[in-house]
Amino acid sequence: MAEKKIDMSSIKSKGFLPQRQENMFSMRLKVVSGNLDAEKLRAIADAAEKYGSGYVHITSRQQIEVPFVKLEDVEAARNELEEKGISGGSAGKKVRAVVACQGNRVCRHGLIDCENLAYTIDEKYFGEPVPKKLKIAVTGCPSACVRPQDNDFGVMGTVKPETLEENCVGCKLCEKACKMGAIKVLEEKAHIDAEKCILCGACITACRKDALKAEKTGCTVFVGGRAGRQPKQGVKIIELADEEQLFSILEKTFEYYRREGLDGERLGDLIDRQGIEKYLDTIRCMLYTEN
Repeated sequence: MAEKKIDMSSIKSKGFLPQRQENMFSMRLKVVSGNLDAEKLRAIADAAEKYGSGYVHITSRQQIEVPFVKLEDVEAARNELEEKGISGGSAGKKVRAVVACQGNRVCRHGLIDCENLAYTIDEKYFGEPVPKKLKIAVTGCPSACVRPQDNDFGVMGTVKPETLEENCVGCKLCEKACKMGAIKVLEEKAHIDAEKCILCGACITACRKDALKAEKTGCTVFVGGRAGRQPKQGVKIIELADEEQLFSILEKTFEYYRREGLDGERLGDLIDRQGIEKYLDTIRCMLYTEN
């Protein structure tokens, strides 16, 4: 009797990555923004003991993988975890799970709600087919803990500070807090150098006299970045975008990538091939706001 052929593409599409050991797979699980509740963590631990080798691997993109799942256990492991609300991760030519820092829900430097934004993006785009793969990162501030510049589409929380001279007492706390040297206190008043300011908001947090406030909070967007063998920094295309602009740009980016991208071509390679202006023409109507 002929041996049944293994449909590797089908197995991989469900989040099972072949290991170097024959008929062994690493089960990739979807984790959005790096957050899992305790109940799901217990379910994953149980699955690792039942179907794997009793341990999990946390990837560089905040995903969890359970190694050493046997071929004959693939479906059972997948079904058992899906019953607990844990789905398989993405692999191949698809949109990957969104990575994110904890943003303003937890971090004192966070400027935007990264978790909520990541879940909204994930609900709309996770697993969608694309010419190669597409990675999205959301970070809460210019500290850029999840490296948005190294992703196909990166989102970074930013804030534009505004000075209220009548409240400034020249204490220089803002000047000391600014790591970019963008603030100088001259004649007892704080002055911001817009060319040096990276929109991190450290000066606003440091001020004790309400002499600095947020004029506008939004997102800086990067496109075309990647890590790997040929790393490339993404191109900054807009600062202080509001949520409506952000999702319009993201949707236009998907349309552009699907329409113009060659099979197996990353978004950054497409932009390099056609030129950044071609991409910007696609989303030009979204970049009308002066920041």
